[in-house]
Amino acid sequence: MSGPEIAWPDIGVEKVRAAEGRLLAAGEALRRMPFGERLTRVASVLETWTRADSPWRRALIEGLSLPSGFSPGTLRESLDAALRAWRPQDLIVCGEREIGSQCDAGHTLAPFEWTLVIAGGAIPMPTLLTALLPLALGSPVLLRASRHDPVTGELLARSLAACDETLARAFATVRFPVEDADAYGAALEAPCVVATGSDESLRAIAARLDGRQRLVGYGHRFSIGVIGPELTTRPDMLDEAARGFALDVARWDQSGCLSPVVVYLVDVPREAAIRFAEAVSAQLSLLSVEMPRGQLDAAAAIRLSQELSGARMRVGEEGTSVQTGSDHAVVLEPDPSPRHAPLGRFLRLLPVRDPAGLDRALRPFHGHLSCAALAGFQHESIGPGAKPSAPSLESTVRRTLLQAGVSRITRPGQLQIPPVDWPRDGLPLFTPLARFVADETRGALRATRPVPIVPADLE
Repeated sequence: MSGPEIAWPDIGVEKVRAAEGRLLAAGEALRRMPFGERLTRVASVLETWTRADSPWRRALIEGLSLPSGFSPGTLRESLDAALRAWRPQDLIVCGEREIGSQCDAGHTLAPFEWTLVIAGGAIPMPTLLTALLPLALGSPVLLRASRHDPVTGELLARSLAACDETLARAFATVRFPVEDADAYGAALEAPCVVATGSDESLRAIAARLDGRQRLVGYGHRFSIGVIGPELTTRPDMLDEAARGFALDVARWDQSGCLSPVVVYLVDVPREAAIRFAEAVSAQLSLLSVEMPRGQLDAAAAIRLSQELSGARMRVGEEGTSVQTGSDHAVVLEPDPSPRHAPLGRFLRLLPVRDPAGLDRALRPFHGHLSCAALAGFQHESIGPGAKPSAPSLESTVRRTLLQAGVSRITRPGQLQIPPVDWPRDGLPLFTPLARFVADETRGALRATRPVPIVPADLE
């Protein structure tokens, strides 16, 4: 998705340096607070975004539609659903589990002097979370806003100012193009850099950092669906799965890492597969009334048109079916061969015979899968005292997904609304951004520990 080209402000390296100076000064007050207090304050700020009457959410919906390219209806439903799933209390529990347990074990949290957060894309959810987490750890944040989202950072700054002066002083947002080498270079001097973007962008950032800096990168990912043969005998399950996947595709116009780009059909007869394709298309047509697809840039529109034309040329092949609406396409392919994903509400359905076929189909994408939604499988139930039988189809499929690198398994309709503490890219929430020190010189008896003798040839 893409809105109109938004000009970058000419802020210059001096303003980046000035923001860094303010953050360094603000960090002293931030770090004087105990971790638990900072965590609670950050959760309180998040709560002002998750409330149904949140003024920040309302302002974000009003301000982000134009630069992001999302329609107001799609933006409103996608953002409301995502923030409803974020429970501030879960953030506190997660922080206590990841960071508090380390401190209880005698390790000292040593916050980075400041953290640079490089936002990517137009979806505001990753920006909100990655900008708040370092504050809870005691590290001030400089947020470099995305070209397609100049709004989230500014609104987050305002919400911090309204809630907590100490947190607000430890946060700043800037906007500059990558071509501004001086400003970009100054920002990349941060001790910790958190970046969301393409794999190519992350490699370019990593090449500019040295061994003293921490890079936490979230690169290219996409999500999938997996449908089982139970769909054949359960029309209610088919309809429910179709509604769920249609919603997963329509939210954020299928543009994020949680968006399904393909649904694999495991041992699903062709007739049922066609019914499922028709049902998903019908549900997408219904959603387009309140959640129409947003504006596509020229390159995206060309890619989508080419893939749709190619699919229509394959309609004569056995098993190929194309269902379209005013702003979507659902293509049932004859085999699971990898094909381009043009996005923009273009969903492929790929048949596989069994879990082994699913495993083969997913191998090219290991390292790039985010989440998976499952439906159409009969749950395995083992009563008390019963001996477990051979692994069920569902358990085998789940194991295949885990081996492929999926970091979250859910149900259709839930892909785009993960809990706040889900392990994005398989990583813990706080720990990658944290630095700890184990000081073994502290304590009365530490110095009495025996010192191992090192052979001379290993010294």
